[in-house]
Amino acid sequence: MKGFRGQLLRVDLEKKVTKIEAISNEDAKRYLGGRGLGAKILYQELKPGIDSLGPENKLLFMAGPLVGVNFPGHSRYCVITKSPLTGYWGESHAAGYFGPQLKWSGFDGIILEGVAESPIYLWVHDGEAEIREAGHLWGKTTHETEAAVKKEVKQPAASVASIGIAGEKMVRFASIISDLNRAAGRTGVGAVMGSKRVKAIAVYGRNRSIEVADREGLRTLMRDVVKRLLLHEGAMNLKKFGTSAAVALNNQLGILPTKNFNMGFFEGAEVISGETMTETMLKSRQSCYGCPLACIRLVEVREGPYAGDFRDGPEYETLASLGSFCMNDDLASIAMANHLCNLHSLDTISTGVVIAFAMECCEKGIITEKDMGGISLSWGNGAAIIKMIEKITHREGVGDLLAEGVMRAAEKLGQGAQQYAMHVKGLEIPMHEPRGKKGLGLAYATSSRGAVHLDGPHDTSFERDNVIPELGIVKGLSRFALEGKAEITKKSQDLHSVINSLIICRFTSWPPYRPVTVTDIVNITRYVTGWDFTVEELMKVGERGFNLSRVFNLREGATKDDDTLPQRFTKSMPTGASSGQTLPPDDLKEMLEIYYGIRGWDVETGVPTETKLRELDLNFTLADLKNLGKL
Repeated sequence: MKGFRGQLLRVDLEKKVTKIEAISNEDAKRYLGGRGLGAKILYQELKPGIDSLGPENKLLFMAGPLVGVNFPGHSRYCVITKSPLTGYWGESHAAGYFGPQLKWSGFDGIILEGVAESPIYLWVHDGEAEIREAGHLWGKTTHETEAAVKKEVKQPAASVASIGIAGEKMVRFASIISDLNRAAGRTGVGAVMGSKRVKAIAVYGRNRSIEVADREGLRTLMRDVVKRLLLHEGAMNLKKFGTSAAVALNNQLGILPTKNFNMGFFEGAEVISGETMTETMLKSRQSCYGCPLACIRLVEVREGPYAGDFRDGPEYETLASLGSFCMNDDLASIAMANHLCNLHSLDTISTGVVIAFAMECCEKGIITEKDMGGISLSWGNGAAIIKMIEKITHREGVGDLLAEGVMRAAEKLGQGAQQYAMHVKGLEIPMHEPRGKKGLGLAYATSSRGAVHLDGPHDTSFERDNVIPELGIVKGLSRFALEGKAEITKKSQDLHSVINSLIICRFTSWPPYRPVTVTDIVNITRYVTGWDFTVEELMKVGERGFNLSRVFNLREGATKDDDTLPQRFTKSMPTGASSGQTLPPDDLKEMLEIYYGIRGWDVETGVPTETKLRELDLNFTLADLKNLGKL
């Protein structure tokens, strides 16, 4: 198979045994790789109802057929599991060099199963794998772990994915950090890694030559895409500021999440903006494999209590989640908080959301001064945010409660705390305001992961005409409109499923805001794999993967009642360019009914119909749904 190594590495942690398994040509073509192939593996190998943090769960590190091929954006990998936050589908992505090195090491993916008796790390190189003791690494930060592992394997060019103390302590929103600053942040994948007592995975391969079907065609298209990217204003803005440029833009539009989604406009936005960060603390930029954009920020805080030279820098989600969302306009404290989250392996989005939740609970008297153990968790207190990160990481005091995630923390607190818990299906909501992006609100509600910002449309990118003409998205729609949003949400989700199965970077290859088209993606896939997909056929692969993760959730007990948003969004924002906007249940219901119909799901239950599942060659799921009485 062109583009693939054709094999997976299976690791039985309990028995300390590794095994190499072949990937069939049929599975590769039907699911591609990444989240698509991972969905099939997880669905077929997990029993429903298992404990996400128990030995029966599995943790998959997956590459895709385009990963490691010299082309902008082909540097990512994904991690797939049953989420300890939601109890449903868990999926997270990261870039850097881990994905390419995984492919170069000889594998398209790694499956971890069981639980190690004591801490271990995995060393995968040139078609071989070793399970090594890691007791001496337990308790170390991700940066310390990466340095130690590279030294022990005597390969400084290896890429290391590791967990910090938060992962070891099974904080439910723990992340996995690779290459010091690349985070597979969402859905608690780091907690699952910690539950398996796996401290790190190091990957390296000398054979970087991945066989492709048409190398000259790929090379010609690569040159053209690079030229287009370097002439594209949005891409160059990303190169200059990273995603941090979105702080000022979203504030201008009145959709910068502020004060736990009470507002969409932050008075201190300019102080924490990407422009200010670039002027005051940017030290250098860093690129992922094969990418000309170099959108990673490395910052240095030059003075004050948080002075330090960091090997990372906050991007938009972090500037908002630990900044405006908590009413914090101390940029240096945000940089330090981001650094600590990376060291300890915490998802910065969920961390900011649980801290803002705690701030509001303190304000309402639900969490008391005694509960806080002397920390004054008031709005805007950057020093208190940093203290809370340490409390959450070590599960100390109220940090132990917050380490369970905002949904469980609210349920345990009671006293009406649920109204302040900003989540969908248990996953904390990212820093994009659904009242000002109605289609994204629908995507939040229907994503298998819960609220994620990388599965659906950002309405601001769909206001102009001819955004994705190959998919029939030709008429621009107001970001406030409901009409037409079900269609663009469905198509965006399926296209994201394609992208996350091939595993390519959204920042180089998402058509609504980059000069790369769906036709380009089809051609890249053909040049690499030799498979002559049409646009419709490739989109069907994405639809197949999306539906399979939906059925995974249904088998775990999900219902259409989970396709919802917090009540807070029924209230309008008081200030800013989106003031007066709401997204009440009736509006969401209106979009959902159309969306279910477009998807071929039962409008009353939200369950994919038997006809749809057979159309997608997902016949193997029918018995499960029938046994549950869902078909």
